[in-house]
Amino acid sequence: MVETLLLWYHRFTEDPQKVRARLNGRSVLVYEPPPDDTQDEDSERQLRTQSGLSLPVIGGGDPTAVVIEKTAANAFKHRVTIGRTGNNDIVLDDTSVSRFHAWFEPQGELWTLVDAGSRNGTWVSGKKLAAKTVISLTNGTPLRIGSLPLTYYTAQGFFDLLQRRATE
Repeated sequence: MVETLLLWYHRFTEDPQKVRARLNGRSVLVYEPPPDDTQDEDSERQLRTQSGLSLPVIGGGDPTAVVIEKTAANAFKHRVTIGRTGNNDIVLDDTSVSRFHAWFEPQGELWTLVDAGSRNGTWVSGKKLAAKTVISLTNGTPLRIGSLPLTYYTAQGFFDLLQRRATE
């Protein structure tokens, strides 16, 4: 489920161990709007999970985070899919994102990312990924799915991010 970073910070300041337990070793994608983002208020850009329980707007609003995890309804057993349509595990509701854009696959405690042949590409650390090319991710890796900037964090990396920001 997608939640605002503010909510994660609030939980962290209340009980850091509860946050650690909630992450349970799972990696996280974080969206933070670029400072020069000129997205107009009528934008339909949203980041949400298949459950549809929350629809935080990411184009002009709040930083958000989504735990990388499978949904029961998705057909791929070992892949966490990313795309614009609701049958993906992580839905990025933006016209620059393909219906089935990319996928994550577990590799030990970390994840790999593969572009599914998307129209607008998947970028990892500033380099465009060739279709069907597997790349391993490490904590803090900057990603771009279509035109959406995201950052990949391990569970510990995300916990450390919350800890740093809570003390700023």
